[in-house]
Amino acid sequence: MALCRRWRVCRQTAYKFRRRFLALGRPGLLPRTRGRKHRYPNRWPQYRRWLAAHRRRYPTRGASKLRWALRQAFAAQRLPSLRTVERWLQADGLSQAPRRRRRITAQRLQRYRRARRANEIWTVDLKGWCRTGDQAKIEPLTIRDLGSRFILWNHPLPRRNDEAVRCVCRRLFRRHGCPKAIRTDLGAPFCSIGPYRLISLSLWWYRLNIGVEFVFRGGGIDNNAHEQMHAVLEAATARPPACTRGAQLQRLRRWTHYYNYERPHDGIGGRPPVQRYRSAPAPLPALLRARYRPHWLRRKVNQRGKIRLKGRIHHVGMAFAGLVVGCQPTRHGFQVYYHRLRLTVINGRAVQASLLSS
Repeated sequence: MALCRRWRVCRQTAYKFRRRFLALGRPGLLPRTRGRKHRYPNRWPQYRRWLAAHRRRYPTRGASKLRWALRQAFAAQRLPSLRTVERWLQADGLSQAPRRRRRITAQRLQRYRRARRANEIWTVDLKGWCRTGDQAKIEPLTIRDLGSRFILWNHPLPRRNDEAVRCVCRRLFRRHGCPKAIRTDLGAPFCSIGPYRLISLSLWWYRLNIGVEFVFRGGGIDNNAHEQMHAVLEAATARPPACTRGAQLQRLRRWTHYYNYERPHDGIGGRPPVQRYRSAPAPLPALLRARYRPHWLRRKVNQRGKIRLKGRIHHVGMAFAGLVVGCQPTRHGFQVYYHRLRLTVINGRAVQASLLSS
């Protein structure tokens, strides 16, 4: 105890070195490394060379996907950890350390909708255009199943309008079945500034009993997974683009097959999307038939999205052109509905007076 107080050493340390000295003599007083020495397996240099070659072949694959590919190639061997793979890539100059960003946590107004199985939510968007070597403009339409990450469509449209997208959707609905909901960004040809942001295409989805979801970041609905897929698509096929239009379309087909059948995804347990997706072919369902109460007025919307009610013209929405809407009489006017969607409210004592006099 006196020696411990003199040299300012705790009793546990003094007794530890005393035991070592009695057992080993002076060599027992030398410093030792903490824990057992880490020993690399004999095959780890081979793994490192294989990972470097695989990374050069697939530059967009990260450490987790490279480790998944290593497990497929060496199924019966002990694998290095994910952090070890990251260190190897950084030491070989094949990746850079991620930059730390400041995290800002925002309060969520409502819970996110999640696709828990295939054919539950489809995400649709137009990829940004590029020009090939022969100056052909390529702007592919991409449709992906959110639950399985399976790309259903990746091909340019003949025309950038809702009718061209409708032809593609009709083809996919017959081949894979109708999803429960379709999620898109706030842009043409999927969205407009009319009631409920519906356009003729999204209204057609609604009439097929398919939920329509537009991106609403304040409400927790986003299309970030689809945009991330676009970033990978652009890096693999459009930087730089092909020399001709035919060669660029061939690139898109090859990349889509690779994405669906070979590329692992962290969100589905490191498996390719083809192992998760299940299609259910079915005929196209019948369109929704709007029903109204007997005492409501019925008006057909003209091609300009307007109706005539008691001698006056009222705007309803271009998306409802050619359809019949119901006008519910109220105390101060009318409420215009399409099925269960309230489109607009028409206030006017003159209209009400003419209605009562008729």
